[in-house]
Amino acid sequence: MIGGAPRQVEIVHKQIRNLYLRIGENGSIRVSCPGSMKQKEIENFIYSKESWILSTSLKQKSRESKNKEGVTGPLIWWLGEQKYIRYEQSRKDWIFLDGDIMTFYLKDFSDERITRTFRRFAAEKLSEMIRSRRVQWDEEICRKNDIPLPSITVRYMTSRWGSCTPSKSHISMSIRLMHYPIQSAEYVLLHEYVHLLVPNHSKRFYQTVGSHMPDFQEYDSYLK
Repeated sequence: MIGGAPRQVEIVHKQIRNLYLRIGENGSIRVSCPGSMKQKEIENFIYSKESWILSTSLKQKSRESKNKEGVTGPLIWWLGEQKYIRYEQSRKDWIFLDGDIMTFYLKDFSDERITRTFRRFAAEKLSEMIRSRRVQWDEEICRKNDIPLPSITVRYMTSRWGSCTPSKSHISMSIRLMHYPIQSAEYVLLHEYVHLLVPNHSKRFYQTVGSHMPDFQEYDSYLK
């Protein structure tokens, strides 16, 4: 019972250290927790988040029911949140994000132009994240182990989230990551950096990833 009303709760046990709570589209609750955690501990955790659950659910309902003036496009996932799409005529193709509305300013509204503009926008934002986060991995993974700093490119990839070519010190990141919570993109970046040290998915590889990001499995789960 949350706020005096019943809520459906899905509990997922994983090999993680901390608890994580997410609100589904219908107000359902999803909790990821360590495999050894007892039911009572999980319930106490949920109740400790009651105020947050209620406020988040209220925002969801408001967003879903609000009549968005000028919104002519579909909903899109951006950094793990749904955004309303608005199209405006413009001499230049660009995107402006304001709250839960993403406005596409376009010369024409062809599917090709919409796709190209979005991918350019996503690539710019992903590149900003990479420039910010790579500083830590350049130091802790590359310089500490006397490994050349990698070149990093962002591009649209459908079959993988990232790739690494250790022999060329090169990493690629998929702009599709921008549909998911930013922690997932940060995890993929670390994942590819660790491949510069361990060019496989052995036990040592995941131990190394975990030493830098203990909760990486939670962020990885968003992408599955």
